[in-house]
Amino acid sequence: MNYLPGYTEPPHLLGLALVSLVISAVLLFPYIGWLKKFQIEQYLREDGPASHAHKAKTPTSGGLCIIIASFVAMVIWMVFDCKSFDSHVALVFVWGLVCGIVGLVDDMAKVMQKGNKGVSGKVRLGIETAVGLLLGWLLFQTGTTLYYPAHVVTAPATVFVQGHHVGLAFYLLFGAFLTAATANAVNLHDGMDGLAAGTSTQVFATMALIFLATGQINFAVMSAIMAGAVLGFLLWNRNPASVFMGDTGSLFIGGIMAALVIAGGILIWFIPLSLIYIFEALSVMAQVSYYKLTKPFTPEKPMSQPALVIYKLTHKLPGEGNRIFRMAPLHHHFEAVLGEKGVPEWQVVVYFWIAQFALCVAVLGFLYFWR
Repeated sequence: MNYLPGYTEPPHLLGLALVSLVISAVLLFPYIGWLKKFQIEQYLREDGPASHAHKAKTPTSGGLCIIIASFVAMVIWMVFDCKSFDSHVALVFVWGLVCGIVGLVDDMAKVMQKGNKGVSGKVRLGIETAVGLLLGWLLFQTGTTLYYPAHVVTAPATVFVQGHHVGLAFYLLFGAFLTAATANAVNLHDGMDGLAAGTSTQVFATMALIFLATGQINFAVMSAIMAGAVLGFLLWNRNPASVFMGDTGSLFIGGIMAALVIAGGILIWFIPLSLIYIFEALSVMAQVSYYKLTKPFTPEKPMSQPALVIYKLTHKLPGEGNRIFRMAPLHHHFEAVLGEKGVPEWQVVVYFWIAQFALCVAVLGFLYFWR
């Protein structure tokens, strides 16, 4: 296994994770008080669960402490442990940071408007896509090595993945899609106390082990640092939550995840690892599409069925449609259904944690036998 310059043995992943955990948890104590003082509070969706009404005054944008904690821990690692500057780790962090800044602007816009509508979804998606394109190009130009099962490829030389030639277009499309998709999926998933923090801690910890197995110590360190920082936040975000991460945290976490997957070339392992996020995003897409398609509508002029479908999906029509789920994203559906049976919110969150743990174990098991 090849270590970074200055290393003769593996870095202290658990120690670095503990450092970021402590920084995150300690920072949040005064930060929550500051958020309360300036009334930087959560504004709930009008169509959100009625059981969440008591959360309306909970401080938000606590994800800023996750950003600070991970940055400080990364600097400590480079100065005292690695003793060298790693440009790829820095690029991964900047990748997530830009997404986090977009989330922070969104959070502040909601606070200023005193509502749940912040930055336009189209604007946010455009920025995330642009970030993915730019940083995908940078990774290609810096000759990032991609690790895939039984196959290692390097850019920007002639690149083959599983026997197929790929080049700059692969990095651009891959970077743009995965950045926007992952950041928004984690953002949608962040809807219950401790939910996103609990699952993403497990995802980052598993990614650290995957990177260790593929010899990518630098990305293993970054993943471990992120796991610690998010776990430190979870100590304050568990039910009943004292603070929410806001879009600041969810977009930063999703951006970092995407950057690690792209830079480390572990997409084949990330897909099953992120199934909960994928289902959350698909549930929203399915709910919105079905609701629009089932609205009663009689066109003034005859339209073909495909044209009618496109028209319904692209126009805001009056009336009510049908729903597939009680509420979307998917976690709110389970919250509503199980809530009627007397299952409290924290227990629904634990079910999701258990499901994520099962996915993590399965991925690591496959990785072990694959190798």
